[in-house]
Amino acid sequence: MKLIVFAVSALLLFASCGGEEELPVEEANALSFPVDTLEITGYIGEELGDSTNTFGILADAEYHLGTGNILILDNGAACFKEYSPSGEYIRQISRNGSGPGELSFVTLEFFQMDGNVLALNMMKQGFVVFDDSLNYLEEISLWTQNPPMQSVAVSDSIFVSYKPGFEEAGEGSFVMSRRIALFSYAEEEHDLVLWKDSTELTISDLISNSSTLVNDLFLGVTLGGNSDIILFSLKESDNYTVHAWYPDGTDAFTISIPLEPVAKTPEEIAEEKAYMEGLFNRMDAQGMGEFVPEPNRDMVISAGIGPDGNIWVQRGTMEQPFFDIFDMEGTLIGHKVFPEAGWTWRFSLGPNGILAWEDDPELGYQQLFMVQ
Repeated sequence: MKLIVFAVSALLLFASCGGEEELPVEEANALSFPVDTLEITGYIGEELGDSTNTFGILADAEYHLGTGNILILDNGAACFKEYSPSGEYIRQISRNGSGPGELSFVTLEFFQMDGNVLALNMMKQGFVVFDDSLNYLEEISLWTQNPPMQSVAVSDSIFVSYKPGFEEAGEGSFVMSRRIALFSYAEEEHDLVLWKDSTELTISDLISNSSTLVNDLFLGVTLGGNSDIILFSLKESDNYTVHAWYPDGTDAFTISIPLEPVAKTPEEIAEEKAYMEGLFNRMDAQGMGEFVPEPNRDMVISAGIGPDGNIWVQRGTMEQPFFDIFDMEGTLIGHKVFPEAGWTWRFSLGPNGILAWEDDPELGYQQLFMVQ
């Protein structure tokens, strides 16, 4: 069976609003602090022009930890594009192909580790690695299927990843597994499992609702953090919980906010359905069929460490991209909101700043925004 893996990365803890009388959604989801609005300071990308300032599919972006320049992974062009912090084009890194150091359409994301940049390439069953000068270094091709995803470096030689799994269990059934685990660089087997679960499905389950595979296995987990803390959350519509571990795998704390579920609008559901089915077609996803979005918004979309050194948790229940800010002990200390609306906004948080882009922009072409 052909599997489709997207970019586009806890315990199931039900968070009640407390007391015997249920609160209205607006009151239950009230904010604890004044909301600061983030500021867009610049952007990269235009609808028409040469390849230096247009994107096929903007899949991932980060500030390079060595130079401070902006690295953009263009999945459509199968390459990196490097820009100055102010958005001036510098160069292209790699190209489309299957040779050493080359990327392909299924290069989904990247992370930085010990000065190197590791790009997840599904066709090569692992990572294409570039050194601190962004020259090709090596390829790590260890996993015959479902390589680690949503990886975060926790030291110069250890990274934490979300590792999905999908295996035959005999007699027409399959086991869908999910785990968060620590891996050593260039080692196939994980060192330590921090969290895992699994679900058994039949062929008829997959045929009747292939959306389960997409929603749970590939879109249902978010992972973030740095060398100080590891952050993990399931994307659920009835549970706002972020679990934190220290880099050695010991428990740190759990963040939980009692929110009430928020339904998606009919327009949001229609847009999500159209976007995902368009993605299936672009990826030649055979047999995926109709995509059925979840009816409610996810309470946690992402979690990471912001440029202020605090924990930023993106809340999915708001009309605009919204962040709850916690200190490094898990105490809520503030809120921030992004000034533009839209359900497909993605954010890259790091010590050098914030980058933002839409997977499915209303304009019809992607731009990368620098955010203060």
